[in-house]
Amino acid sequence: MNEIEIIRPSWPSPKSVEAISTTRTGGFSVAPFNSLNLADHVGDTTDVVNRNRELVAGLFAKGAKGQWLQQVHNNRVARVESSVEPLEADALVTSNRGIVLNILTADCLPLLLCSEDGNEIAAVHCGWRGLAAGIVANTLATMDGDPDQLLAWIGPAIGSCHFEVGAEVRAAFAKSLSGDSLEHCFRPAAEGKFMADLLKITTAQLHDLGVCQVSSDAYCTYCDADRFYSYRRDGQCGRMVTAICIT
Repeated sequence: MNEIEIIRPSWPSPKSVEAISTTRTGGFSVAPFNSLNLADHVGDTTDVVNRNRELVAGLFAKGAKGQWLQQVHNNRVARVESSVEPLEADALVTSNRGIVLNILTADCLPLLLCSEDGNEIAAVHCGWRGLAAGIVANTLATMDGDPDQLLAWIGPAIGSCHFEVGAEVRAAFAKSLSGDSLEHCFRPAAEGKFMADLLKITTAQLHDLGVCQVSSDAYCTYCDADRFYSYRRDGQCGRMVTAICIT
């Protein structure tokens, strides 16, 4: 096992908010999940996944409890007051201390939100289906804070360099993106195909909804096989976690 490699979000969050995004480096899993797989639904050994999760939990304050999801690529948001069994949703919101909100990804885009005063946080799993279905808008509607008082951070996801989609995906965003944004987020590729930019889509939606303070660490999960899992690149693979907690 190597030392865990994590990404600390580069955003101006308050001191009371702690957040991380893992890479694939530093856990106990063996190929094709090597080595810090945090997902228990991809075929990895349950005991190994739990050991990996314990490693990540140790990065947060003692006593913090992790909240996990059964992610379904939809637009459901769950507000939690305490840590419970995994919930079927694609976003989590809380105002309580000591709850680590966990989002699993391996190409989809992880989005973190927090209020400027550090009293409310959210973690959002943004695949294209969830983005098209309004997961970002639903998350903001579930939060108490005004959008212009929120900070956003966008983590590692598949880049537009490798995310080729069909015309039906572009069409799914026709109602939620302006014409200029649609052209900006979908670059024509082969006939009937487009290169989609999840970072630009999410940023455009956040801005349209009133969130102006948006930061990102724009790593492409597909390009960097040494650091990141990528479902589109590898098929069967592990998952990274992006997590946030009020300490």
